[in-house]
Amino acid sequence: MKKILCPTDFSRTASKALDYAIYIARKTGAHLSLLHVVHLPIVDTSETALVASELLGEQIREAGERLKAMVMQIEEKYGANRSGEFTCDYILKEALLTDIAEHLTKNEGYELIVMGTTGGGNALEELLIGSNTEAVVEEVKSPLLAVPSHAAAPNFTKIVYATDYTPEDITALHYVVKFANLFGACVDLVHVAKESTDELTERGNQFWNQVSGIFPETTLCIREVVNRHPDEGLKTYFEQENGSVLAILRRNKGFFAELFTQRLADRMTYQAEMPLLILHEMK
Repeated sequence: MKKILCPTDFSRTASKALDYAIYIARKTGAHLSLLHVVHLPIVDTSETALVASELLGEQIREAGERLKAMVMQIEEKYGANRSGEFTCDYILKEALLTDIAEHLTKNEGYELIVMGTTGGGNALEELLIGSNTEAVVEEVKSPLLAVPSHAAAPNFTKIVYATDYTPEDITALHYVVKFANLFGACVDLVHVAKESTDELTERGNQFWNQVSGIFPETTLCIREVVNRHPDEGLKTYFEQENGSVLAILRRNKGFFAELFTQRLADRMTYQAEMPLLILHEMK
């Protein structure tokens, strides 16, 4: 991993995401960029436009000072830009977050976005709402690590990947396994089913044979969890097995879409402790 992007609004939630971004950068030797965006609101008169412009200028000045101070603190505390372990800088733009994040991931080589999530409600969807995280997940097709505000200190030892035993999972696992290997972490492949059947077991065995042949040098295991609700099954497994990160493929249709229906989201209680590595299905 070469470049990590960490958007910040200077909140406590963003600070927790920064802890994770620094952890990943130190482990991988990546370059870390803090990103803060401001944008001019739509105004309808020249007088309000002048006031808005002055306000924007002040916001840019203050944000620049805070970002500079944050980089200096990272340098002093973690040796960024000094020890050769990793480098760090900041980006301050007048733009929409989704636009600049898409540009940076598409054109500037940023491979991972690390963002904070609100963790303010009792649904997994709510983790992706607030501080623009939901919009970035929706519009920027880059891997994104969403970090709840009350997540534990980062220590990646086990990545739990939610699988549907599909070819798309194989593609996603190339990224997940590569990510896990950066930290020496194992990968648990977890399928949640309403009931266990011989047909499903056979599908799981075939999938396992394929996966274990592709990634022979990675510590992998496969588990079937019986639960009527995918969200509850994943949550229970993650907690019982001391997962570090839950990786989910954001599918164009199917499991992930179902996972985020309102009916299921109302029952989700992952908040505040489960970092989510969100991948996008390739078209």
